[in-house]
This record gives sequence, C-alpha cells and structure tokens, in this order.
Amino acid sequence: MIQIKYPLVLIILLLPYLVYYFWPLKEPNRKPIRLPSIPIVKNRSPKISLILVIISVLSYICLTVAASRPVYISDPVLVQRENYNIMMAVDVSPSMDMKDMFSGKTYVSRLSILKQELKKFVSSRTSDNFGLIVFAEKAFIMSPLTCDHKLYNSFVDELETNLAGNLTSIGDAVILAGQTMAGSQSSNRILILLTDGKDTSAKISVDDAITYALNNDMKVYTIGYGAMNNNATRQMDLESLRKIAEETGGKYFRAQDPESLSQVYDNINASEPKITTEKYFQNVYELYYIPLFLSLLLSFIAAYLVRRHYE
Repeated sequence: MIQIKYPLVLIILLLPYLVYYFWPLKEPNRKPIRLPSIPIVKNRSPKISLILVIISVLSYICLTVAASRPVYISDPVLVQRENYNIMMAVDVSPSMDMKDMFSGKTYVSRLSILKQELKKFVSSRTSDNFGLIVFAEKAFIMSPLTCDHKLYNSFVDELETNLAGNLTSIGDAVILAGQTMAGSQSSNRILILLTDGKDTSAKISVDDAITYALNNDMKVYTIGYGAMNNNATRQMDLESLRKIAEETGGKYFRAQDPESLSQVYDNINASEPKITTEKYFQNVYELYYIPLFLSLLLSFIAAYLVRRHYE
C-alpha cells in the first residue's frame, strides 16, 4: 500500500488558492511605463495560456507530493515466529501391536490409538514444529522438524511395529532427539517420549541421556503407555521414565487407555502454552522521485511552450 510520510506538507497545495482569495490582483491606477529596450511579449496562440496554467498547476502539485515523501509499503512477511520445536519419540516394538486399548465396542492396538491421539495433538498446536523419531532395537528419524503438519501426519500414518527391531532403546531415542534439535534457533525444545517397555538395548544409559538433554536445553516428557493386564507392561521401567522427566524439567505420565492418553496430551498442552509472538518485516520503497520527475518534465514542457509561442 502507498503511504505519505509527511502528510502535513500537502497543506501547501492550498497556498495558491489562499493567496488568490486573500490577496487578489488589483487593476493598476496608472498606465505602465514602456521601455524601448524591453520587447513586448505576445502570445501567438490564445490556447497556450490555458495550457501553461494547467501545466504549472500540475507541476506544483507533483512537486508538493514529492516533498510529502510518498512510499510504497509491501505486505507483511513473517520473518520470525516464537514457537516450540517438539520431537515425538515413539516406541514401535512388537508389543505396540497388543490390542488392549478399548475403543467403542472393541479392543484395538496401542499403536492405532497412538496415531489417532498424536495427530490430534499436532493439530492443536498449529504454530509449532514437529519431528518424529521411532525406536525399538534402534532409533532413527522418521520425520525431521517441520511446520508442514499435513506432511508430518502422513509419516504418523506410516508408523508400523516392524520398523526398528524387537527390543527397546530409550537412551538412544533421547540422544537422537537432542542431536536433531541441537541446531534449531528456538529455545523451546521439547521431547515427548512414549514407550510401553523398558530400556533393553540402548547403547546410551539413562543417566547419560539425561545429561545430554540438560546440556542441550531439552525438556523431556515421558509417557508409560499400555494397560496393566499383561506381563510385558508390568516390566515397564516406570522409575527410569519418571527420572528422565523430572531431571530434565518435564513430567511423567501414565496412560492405560485412549481417554488417559488423550488427557496426557491435554496436560502437556497446558504445561507448554502456545506462543503467539511473531515478527514481521515490510519492505519500504521510496516513490518521491516519480512526482519529482513529473514536475521537472512539466517544467521543461512549459519552458518549451513559452519559447515557442511567445515573442
């Protein structure tokens, strides 16, 4: 859009009218004195006088507009947004296929409920960046940090229990999440780690993972997931999950059914309120030279007409 930096300058446009109205020309009482050395100026074409008046007025308007400093300001462009970088570390060991999550009238697998609730959580935080790590015997990045939530959800849909082996490597998942977010500019780094087992194959101990998370300013929320009706879930190392969360400034949660898992994500949302601070940039382009050029051009045209039609 176009703005005028000094709009008060435009008041000068009224000056000729005020002069004309308050100080009108008076008929001379005496005849002018003729000097033989000064030639009499005559206009060959009566229409030229009107044209010169119009050109002079337009030139004056252009010059005044140039002095008011018109500028064009481009549309705002988002250059920085304060948000969260959230890595989701998901256990995809075979036990996640266990159908102990009651949904509707039947029991479904843990992984299917996780996918459903995970996408709901992502959709509730539209301004945040999300990444996805899967882990079992190994840990690897399935999706780097991205603000494209539609793309992210497509990776969530691809989660399967045969992606990373049969064991569980919690420590490796924490380290990998920290490495992924190490280069991010955001100071709000969150890891949400969900598992239904205990660390059985990690090359990194839980204590070393906690130290790495602290050194990289990463807060960890841990979720112990699964119904307490089978031996696999009873062997879950809840104390390690609680320790990781508490020592990194996060929280530990226990989710035994779809409702409690949904409540966990609601609690995380409440603990990490959305940040709406955004910074925008607008380009400013000076336009004063356009009316200034037009004023000079009109002045040259007026000078040409005077030289051509007056003698």
